[in-house]
Amino acid sequence: MKKILVLIFALLLLVPIPALATEKNDLIQINKDIIVDSNEVVTGDIIAIMGDIRVDGKVTGDVVAILGDIRVNGEVTGDVTAVGGRVIRGETSKIYGKTTEVKISGVRNMVNDITRQNTNRRYIWFKIVRFLGLLAVGILAILLFPNSIKMASGVVEKEVGRKMLIGLAILLLTPVMLLLLLITLIGIPLIPILLLLLYAAGFFGYLCISIVIGRKLNEHLKMKTEILLEFALGALLLWLINLVPFIGSLTSAIVLITSLGITAETRFGTKRSIE
Repeated sequence: MKKILVLIFALLLLVPIPALATEKNDLIQINKDIIVDSNEVVTGDIIAIMGDIRVDGKVTGDVVAILGDIRVNGEVTGDVTAVGGRVIRGETSKIYGKTTEVKISGVRNMVNDITRQNTNRRYIWFKIVRFLGLLAVGILAILLFPNSIKMASGVVEKEVGRKMLIGLAILLLTPVMLLLLLITLIGIPLIPILLLLLYAAGFFGYLCISIVIGRKLNEHLKMKTEILLEFALGALLLWLINLVPFIGSLTSAIVLITSLGITAETRFGTKRSIE
């Protein structure tokens, strides 16, 4: 029950969470740089999204930067991967795993150009902060409900047409349900609950779709199989597509319809989809 209350509170606030640590002492930062001092040892993985990483000390896991650079002067026992950035090695660096740079042509420049624009600057920053908020709450949801999300994301690609039909039916029936609740006095207090449930269902399905997309990308990037990293990759790609006029709106509509279908069919990851 406490997990559900925490997630609902985060969804209502929808603000970026600076850092989240798992049981494995992994470190995740969003829109902020990570620095491992020379006398510091991180016993886990490090992931920075839209931020740089500098390792002067020791990291016993993998180091991953998405839209950021990695500078290693110390020791990394795992892999070092920069997506849309560079891996810079100092003279004293020791990397025992693979070093990979994944070039995403134009993406980082596009993000920088967007943030430098004077016109509609507040709107652009709102889009960025909203994305970071979705990313942070998504990571929180995965940490709180890993089994349900893994189960639901595993059946996303099965009978996609069926899921879209279910999601479309939910969207069409929602106004009818709201109208019925509105015309009955006892049903009015249930309207916020229905809207929150609809929002939670869409967000849960969005998580699952992002993970599947990130998993597909990871097959080509060949990074460590990690659900948080896969979610970040998938969510980033969906966000970039959303910035494209018309295509972004169309994609968002398809994702929303499919998301509702995924959640309804799996009952928030508690029931397996029909084979």
